[in-house]
Amino acid sequence: MSFELTVEPHHVETFRGNVQMVAQQIQNPIRNAVTIMPASGQAVRAADLLGKKKARRGVPDRERRNPDIPTGRSGRWLIRPEATDIGEYIDKADMFDLAMDPTSHLFRNNMVAMERAVADIIIGIEEDDAGGFAVAGSGILGIATEGNKTKTTKALPAGNYVPHANAGLTLDKIRAMKKALKKKDFGLEDDDPLFGLITPDQEDDLLGIAEQTKTALNLFSLEQLREGKATRLMGITWLMTNRLPLDANGNRLCPFWSKKNILVGMWQDIKGDIWNDTSAKKLPYMYFDVYADAVRVEDDGVRVIECKET
Repeated sequence: MSFELTVEPHHVETFRGNVQMVAQQIQNPIRNAVTIMPASGQAVRAADLLGKKKARRGVPDRERRNPDIPTGRSGRWLIRPEATDIGEYIDKADMFDLAMDPTSHLFRNNMVAMERAVADIIIGIEEDDAGGFAVAGSGILGIATEGNKTKTTKALPAGNYVPHANAGLTLDKIRAMKKALKKKDFGLEDDDPLFGLITPDQEDDLLGIAEQTKTALNLFSLEQLREGKATRLMGITWLMTNRLPLDANGNRLCPFWSKKNILVGMWQDIKGDIWNDTSAKKLPYMYFDVYADAVRVEDDGVRVIECKET
């Protein structure tokens, strides 16, 4: 005896609604550390870039020609990406019930995978088959697309990296990073806070720094840090992840940035759908996708601390 699992219209509406509800519940904290804007079309101009200028000196008093020193003009762009998606077939009645249940592991696992994908787009990384991570795409660590009629891509400059110096996360590195950002006028405004992304190794380094310097950390701050929640210490809101890449020498790359300086274009946030696939024995199929891109407005607003791990 066999029976067909039919996706009815009310199933579709319930499924879509559950996706929107769970998406709000499991959002990665990094979303609050960047500026998200709606996007449409093939590309969105994220920022206008003006070239540096220098005034003339030593101009004779009788000079009659007006100075003509054009300002170089360019722009940073958010590019409409291909879909980032996930999906699977449902082949038994109990699995169908799980797919429709927003509290089930089956449903939430798919949603968590999609939210991680959004975070990866923002950071500018991609997971490989071995479970490691590498700089890829755009975002905080990746390339930035700029130009006018002709588009070029630009990697984060080498000068934006704080060398590992055969050590993990140290107070000297943090001071150097903050000084570099503030000298470029990033993080000085109250509504443009600084954020940092670290792994458990750097979390341990950070707790060690707090102990050595006798920095006042109350129990709430310590617990927040250990739980991977946004915690403000040393003028930086620290975020935890296990998805930061290593450089070619095995050093962890920990990015720091100001919120206004990272723009995320959201053509479509995470959505889900469910239907019977007539090409696969009419099995129910659930599908999730998102269309997003991220870019640095200015390279000077991002710094990366290299950390050696033991």
